[in-house]
Order: sequence, then C-alpha cells, then structure tokens
Amino acid sequence: MTIAKKRDRVLAFIVDLLIYTIIILIFGYFFGEKNSSGYQITGFPAFILFLIGIGLWPINEAFTGQTFGKMILGLKVINKTSNKDVSGIQSFLRFGFGIFDCMFLAGLFVASTNKNKQRIGDLVADSIVIDLNK
Repeated sequence: MTIAKKRDRVLAFIVDLLIYTIIILIFGYFFGEKNSSGYQITGFPAFILFLIGIGLWPINEAFTGQTFGKMILGLKVINKTSNKDVSGIQSFLRFGFGIFDCMFLAGLFVASTNKNKQRIGDLVADSIVIDLNK
C-alpha cells in the first residue's frame, strides 16, 4: 500500500471540480436566470445541484472510496486504522472539513507536514488516500 502523492490528489480534485463546473454550466444554461455576471440558479434546480455535489464527493466516496477524479488517477480513500473502505461518516467528515483545507491552502500545508500526507479532513476522519497503481 502506497500513500498517494500530493500532486495526484490535487489533480484528482481538479478533475472533480471540472466535472462539477461543467454540470453547473449546463444547469445554468437550462435552468438559470441570466444576470450581469452569468447565470443565477435558484429554487429546485439549485437544490438538485446541491444533491449532485453531495453525490459526486462524499456519497460516491462512501460507496466506492473514490470520486471520479480519484478513479481516473487510480487513487482511493481508506480508513487509516483498519485499511478498509471509509464509512459514510468518514466520507462526510472529509468533505465537511474541505473548507478548512481550501482556506489559505491549509490542507496542502498540513499534508506537506505529516508522513501520511493527510489533509485536515483526513486527520479528522482518520483516513488516508492510497495509490492503487503501485
């Protein structure tokens, strides 16, 4: 079992973000109201976008240990203690603490300072990301 490299994790996150951005753009085009800065999505379409976002990240990770970006790069999230799949609670903890990871790139700094390359969300959820290709 090999711990995933930070650059692969960042790339997986970018892939996931691109997928979600494309979905947002499609929803904006079909369901949004045009305004001066693009499209505004409100009401039921906004709720559906929220559910898609939850489905793309924590729910997908809870069932498979992978987001689409992680699948493409051959990465997987596992429970650090048991080396088994993460639970739904762990997946939602990782997702919920993602805001702290993104603030001032804190997650990248924290991952750079510990041997398991765990970001804040991983530390709280007791999870690690492994590289399935090695």
